[in-house]
Amino acid sequence: MNNLFDLLLQKPLPDPWLQGLLFVSFTLHLLFALFTLGTAILAFFYLLSGHWGGKPRALRLAGRIAKAFMSHKSLAVVLGVAPLLLIQVAFTVPFFTGVNLFAPYWLAIIVLLIVAFLAFDLLAHHIDTHRIVPLILGITGLLTLLAVPGIFVLILMVSEHPASWITIIDQGYRLNGSLAIHWLFRYLHVLGAAVVFGAAFHYFFAAEDREDRKSLLRLLVAGTLLQIVLGILLYGSLPDKPEMIVNLSLFAGVAGGALFLWYLFTIGSKGDALLSLQTTVPAVMFILVSMLLGRQLIQNRAYLPVTAALQEKTRAHSREIGAFAQESLERYQTKLVIVYDNGATIYAKSCAFCHGELADGSGPESKNLGVPPENIAAVRTTAPYLHKILTGGVPGSAMPYFTFLDRNKLDALAEYLNATHHLIGKPEPVPVAISAATLKQAEQVYAQTCTPCHGTDGKGTEQSRSYRPPPPDFTAYSLTPQRMFEVISNGYPGTLMPSFGHLPETVRWGLVEVVTAKRDQQQMVKDR
Repeated sequence: MNNLFDLLLQKPLPDPWLQGLLFVSFTLHLLFALFTLGTAILAFFYLLSGHWGGKPRALRLAGRIAKAFMSHKSLAVVLGVAPLLLIQVAFTVPFFTGVNLFAPYWLAIIVLLIVAFLAFDLLAHHIDTHRIVPLILGITGLLTLLAVPGIFVLILMVSEHPASWITIIDQGYRLNGSLAIHWLFRYLHVLGAAVVFGAAFHYFFAAEDREDRKSLLRLLVAGTLLQIVLGILLYGSLPDKPEMIVNLSLFAGVAGGALFLWYLFTIGSKGDALLSLQTTVPAVMFILVSMLLGRQLIQNRAYLPVTAALQEKTRAHSREIGAFAQESLERYQTKLVIVYDNGATIYAKSCAFCHGELADGSGPESKNLGVPPENIAAVRTTAPYLHKILTGGVPGSAMPYFTFLDRNKLDALAEYLNATHHLIGKPEPVPVAISAATLKQAEQVYAQTCTPCHGTDGKGTEQSRSYRPPPPDFTAYSLTPQRMFEVISNGYPGTLMPSFGHLPETVRWGLVEVVTAKRDQQQMVKDR
């Protein structure tokens, strides 16, 4: 955390508003996410009871429950967009740290949801077919769907424990010890809530008679009991002792759950009595809101200090660099008035930082490049080839294309380079006398060693033109004899051009003559 800085971006709303909207949107999303999970669990449960338990009534109930899956799913997905966006804005660094620590699982959610949705959609249409097909669809859909809340719980839980981020990385991006236990209880608590909300919903909207309602009521009671037990275990697994306001919120949820459980037992003991929609909806919503409020308070206790610390570090960093702000602004404004209408200015502002003020390849950035910039002063080429380099760049090197400059500016740059360094033209004569025998030996070396990359004619080969960077076309591009001798002797770092310093010096000068002659050979071909 000591070297971590956040961007002080302006938020669209004050933090309390963002947190309030996050709570409301997440509550709505979680409500329909629980309906979706609960529907999937109940549909699979009654599918097994119907096909494998010999209960046709259960199979019919499974079909009605499964058909409601798609509507719940759609609302859960749509309502899930808002809390994701809000948490990214309100708690950027903690949330995205959790996401990046377990990025493969986060990305897997897309595939898991697609598979789960397709499987349950098919299940709703094939639930009365042969046993094997619905069973395969149910198992596939349920397993993939149940993995999704496990990943969401993992991301949120990790983002709430910044002190454990380094430990998680050191452990190979895995949870161990108390965090793993806390994740398990939190995940099971979500699944238990899904059973409660799913059973409550389908009690009123999928059950056709009292037998269906009695069956769902038993699941509702079992799920509520499970929630109370899991809630106690979850509370005990919290890494840090909650504050009083958190305890009050959680206590309200537990008290509401106990009262709701008493209400369920009362209805169940009366035999023919039915749950009241007017009583059930407020009860389960009170429990959900109380628990989520406690969860958000715990979350804020972790998020807010991290966010505040990052903001303070950024302010301190801003104060440190603030002393240079005016100077930087003045330099920037000075550059704004520069008119890029002549070759000298274009070279100074766009080329010199790599190629150097003297065009010798020794610019201030040259030492940072894998492929050193060429010594432009030693280049001898044609006007079309130079234009090709300027507009196309050199793939595999730091030489970019300058298509943002119009043709007049490119011509001005080319004219400046030619006037200053004599780029347009053929290289000077080789300054060393080369005997016929040495030249023949150099031609043999070129044919045996150089042609696989440069080609017999010097234009390169089909394979070498795909190299990054590719070799130049010797019929249009060459260097001064001294520079060419240097490249042959030492190679060209960052490219496939090796050193041939092991060859006799006279042979290396002979190779310079061979390569230089490619320009004359090309002209002879044109003259014919």
